[in-house]
Amino acid sequence: MSLSRPRPTFTSRFYFGLYSLTAALVLTSSLPSLAKSTPYPDSHLPVELQGQLVKAVKGFKQKKFAQATSDVESVAAGAQDTESLLFIISTLDGFGAPSVKAKRACLEKALSLAKTSDELLNIALKARQAECFDISKAALDSLVAAATTFEDLIDLAHKAHQASQHEIAQTAVKKAYTLVDNVPDVFTFAKESMNVGLEAMARTALKDLVEDQASTSELMLLMPKIGAFNMIDVTRLALKRGLEKSKTVDDYLAVYNQAKRFEQEDIVKVAAYRGKKLTLINKIKDEKEGPMRAKERELEEKERKAKEEMMRSTGQIPSGF
Repeated sequence: MSLSRPRPTFTSRFYFGLYSLTAALVLTSSLPSLAKSTPYPDSHLPVELQGQLVKAVKGFKQKKFAQATSDVESVAAGAQDTESLLFIISTLDGFGAPSVKAKRACLEKALSLAKTSDELLNIALKARQAECFDISKAALDSLVAAATTFEDLIDLAHKAHQASQHEIAQTAVKKAYTLVDNVPDVFTFAKESMNVGLEAMARTALKDLVEDQASTSELMLLMPKIGAFNMIDVTRLALKRGLEKSKTVDDYLAVYNQAKRFEQEDIVKVAAYRGKKLTLINKIKDEKEGPMRAKERELEEKERKAKEEMMRSTGQIPSGF
C-alpha cells in the first residue's frame, strides 16, 4: 500500500500565497533603492564613470583643480552621448572659472556627438552659460544649417525664444524670411516673428509686402490683414502707396474707405479731394469729347456693318446674323 501526499488545506494555501506576495513586494520595493545606490542615477553614465565623477567633484571642492579637471576629462572620454556629457557639466556649475577647461572638454565632445536640433540647442545653451562662446556659436551655426525648411526654422525660433536665446531666434527667423515667396507666407512669417518677440522683423516683412504691390486694388485688398498687426506706420504706408498708385475714381474710393476704417483722417481728406477732382475732370472730358466720340462710334458701326455684309456675300457668315 503506497502512501499518498496529504492534499494542502485551504489554510496552508492561503499562507503560502500570502508569503509569495510579501516576498514579491519586498523585492519590488527594493529595486528603486538599488538604483539610487549609484552616485548619479540620472546621468546615463556607467557605474564606474559615476565613481570617477564623484572623485572629480570632490577634487574641485578641495580646490585640487588640475587633478579634478583631468578626472572630468577621463569621464568625458568614456561618455557615449550628449545627455551624459551635459549632465557632467551640470555637476560642475558651482565651481566657476576653475571648471571651464573641464566643461569645455565635455562640450567639445557633446558637439561632436550631437545629432538632433534639441541636442544642439542644449549644447549652445550650456556653452553660453560656461562662457565657451566659440562652441556656442558652432552649435548655433550647425543648428541653423540643419534647419532647411520654413517650418523647421520657425520651430527653432520658438524653441530658442522659450529658452531666452534671442540671438538664436533672430538668426533662425532671418533665414526663414529668405524662404518666403508668397503673400500668405509673409503674413505667417510676420505673425510668428511677433510671437517670438521680433517685431522689427515682422515690420520689415510687411513693409516689403506693401512695396511689392503693383496697384491700388492689390494694396487695398491686403489692408484688413495688414491692419490686424496694429502697426500704424505700416498701415499708413500702405494707404499712402495706395494714393500714389491710384489712377481711377474707384481707386481713390477704395483708399478713402480703408483710411476711414483705420481712422486716418488726413488720408481720408486727400483721397476724397483727389477722387472728386478726378470725377470732375472725367465729366468735363466726357462733355468735350461727347460729340466727337459719337461720330467715331457712328463710323465704327458703319465699318462693322460693311464688313459683315461683305462676309455674308462671300458666305463666311450665315444669313440671319
